[in-house]
Amino acid sequence: MDEVLRVGEILRVVEAVFAEMLHPDELASSSFVVTRVDDWRRTTSLARDDLVESGEAWVRWRVCGEDGGSSSINVEEGRSQLVRRVQSDLQDFIAESRFGWGQLRGPRDLP
Repeated sequence: MDEVLRVGEILRVVEAVFAEMLHPDELASSSFVVTRVDDWRRTTSLARDDLVESGEAWVRWRVCGEDGGSSSINVEEGRSQLVRRVQSDLQDFIAESRFGWGQLRGPRDLP
């Protein structure tokens, strides 16, 4: 049987990563959602109770007016790998953003 996670579980992981890696003013300006691609042009935001299987969803975020996102979510790799992937994607985003250009802020280990 394939592994699945609820969107709410993924959002808890993302919230912890954001709290660890963003400065307070950046965190206050941030928002994030888990989305599924319906076709090549349209995404749908998922509700906290929706189930996510591997490869079918992404985390999209907005920080300080700049948009970014994660690679596809692979839930079968486990929560610790999910944390590491989101940390890595967020680190790349921060380093390439106007607000954090060139900064290394992680990744750090989270529970």
